[in-house]
Amino acid sequence: MSLANSCALLLLFFLTLSLFITCSTAANTIGVTHTTVAVAADNVPLPKKVATFLPSDISPPTEKYWYSRLPNTPLPKALRYLLQPGHYPSINREFANENVSAAVILRAYRTTYRISNKRDDKKSLNSALPDSTIFYQYDDLHPGKKMKVLFTESGTKVSFLPRQVAESIPFSSDKVPEILKYFKLEVNSKEAQVIREEIGGCEEPNMEGEEKYCATSLESLIDFSVERLGQNVRVLSTEAGKKQEYTVSAAVRMIGDHKAAVCHKMRYPYAVHYCHVIADTEVDEVPLVGADGTKVKAVTVCHLNTSAWSPDHMAFQVLKIKPGPAVCHFLDSDTLVWVPKKDKKMTP
Repeated sequence: MSLANSCALLLLFFLTLSLFITCSTAANTIGVTHTTVAVAADNVPLPKKVATFLPSDISPPTEKYWYSRLPNTPLPKALRYLLQPGHYPSINREFANENVSAAVILRAYRTTYRISNKRDDKKSLNSALPDSTIFYQYDDLHPGKKMKVLFTESGTKVSFLPRQVAESIPFSSDKVPEILKYFKLEVNSKEAQVIREEIGGCEEPNMEGEEKYCATSLESLIDFSVERLGQNVRVLSTEAGKKQEYTVSAAVRMIGDHKAAVCHKMRYPYAVHYCHVIADTEVDEVPLVGADGTKVKAVTVCHLNTSAWSPDHMAFQVLKIKPGPAVCHFLDSDTLVWVPKKDKKMTP
């Protein structure tokens, strides 16, 4: 072999060796990089799971029961959020400070026929929602009408408990000490006072033409309404909208008359709805356009005969009228209204 060939072979050997060393180093570097990334990922804190407070063998409520009782009625948004796992916690112990203005409004709605439990409710309402339209008279709304409206949420942002769990928790005035102990709340806390007020409202006697029930689970909420209005119903809620001046953009559309069930979400550690069915009630849909261009389909309720109402009711104070004429009011964005459909025969 010539000297030239030997040198060529030797050069090829060193080039091959150099290439091998370079590739090995690169591979090791890549391996280290992957290891570093894996360690970094392990150190990233995972999102905290929302506490469910449920036994592992009890499943949370789902849409199945809704469609088993109401196969032709879409699930409204106001309820859909309450069924999404993790969207809202199952139990919330900090509910007394949520939406004070909504609490005043809800108390006004719940005392429809009665003298308000709080003599300063009108003052509280004006303070919480100055210049806001809540009550109005039957013929007040027409295209072009302007008003300031705040579509509040009436209750605590919590989800439904399974019926089995909800029914195991006491819900009555004489069981308040047990309830406070269950939720680990102080006797003199704001939360304890709210619980007493909410349960007390549920236990007030029904007035003539009214049926009332506080539903502590999705299943009991559905059962109450279906047993009174049937399965062929529409379930509506007002779309959320911020407080601003709104203009009625078109004619008010009547959705249901004579009878309707209204369910207000309550301030409570878990999802509870105050439902009542009142005769001589008309439900309307009011198309609104906000000053910023936001479009809202507001659901309103009109009580057509107020002759039996107390003259001291807040609605008469606000509207400066006497009992008798129809009184209407807007509903919160998480309040549900159930109305029978007119085009088909209802089935209980």
